[in-house]
Amino acid sequence: MNNMLTPLTKNELLQIFDDTALNVLELCMKKYLLSQPERLVGQYPLPIQAPKEYIEQWIIQALGSTPINNRSYSLDIIKPNEFAADIKVISCKLNVYGELSDTTSGEISLSQNPHMNLNHNFIQQNYDTITNNLIEILKDKLSKVTKELCVNKLYYIFILRTDTKFHLCAANINIDNLNIISTNKEKTTSTSIFINNIIDDNFGNAKIYKSKKRLELRLKPKYWVENNYTITFNFNDFIPPMVNLRKLVEEKNNNISECLQYLIRGYIKNE
Repeated sequence: MNNMLTPLTKNELLQIFDDTALNVLELCMKKYLLSQPERLVGQYPLPIQAPKEYIEQWIIQALGSTPINNRSYSLDIIKPNEFAADIKVISCKLNVYGELSDTTSGEISLSQNPHMNLNHNFIQQNYDTITNNLIEILKDKLSKVTKELCVNKLYYIFILRTDTKFHLCAANINIDNLNIISTNKEKTTSTSIFINNIIDDNFGNAKIYKSKKRLELRLKPKYWVENNYTITFNFNDFIPPMVNLRKLVEEKNNNISECLQYLIRGYIKNE
């Protein structure tokens, strides 16, 4: 079936992210981990948190690409004459065993129209009108990128984030297939519209939420990982040292430089 998004296999992903790019990403991630909060003795490590703006910058550095600073475009980065991409950071759920759960991920927004009277259209069951409106907005934004920035390839680059791992994956954006996107009327309810032809059901699904006034995509991370569509960065062993910072500062006579050196040595040792 033709869809707007075609997930890249691991081999296809490696054509975008060469060895140097992957090493740059690992360097950025490990450098960032140095700033994670230290634990007190006996305290369980906190989940790794990284804002989307930081991860976007990591990928810019890794690919040797350029940020798209004009917010009128819907994508984040560009490699001139090659491709443009939108960076999406997605949180993923784990089961009681610390493994990826067989559920969908957190949501990411694909298209939004805050001025559309969704309440009226939902009441009138004008589901196709709602779908067509949001898809047309998405199509206009993506087409603007290809025309004005002169690139033919568009990607969503996903970072699937769990407690101690980052899974890198991506999907090709097929603009022509936006024309065949339709409302899944069998699944549609009075509060949300399911959408056909965004992505294969094995990889995720897309809905329009009445309350949020936007089209959202959710992935199925377990399927991506188990079927070799991701590159995983595992930091299970990169655990912040157990340090009482108040005692450390007192022991170093309030010498912050010495405190920093001590902490950095602790991270490197744990690595």
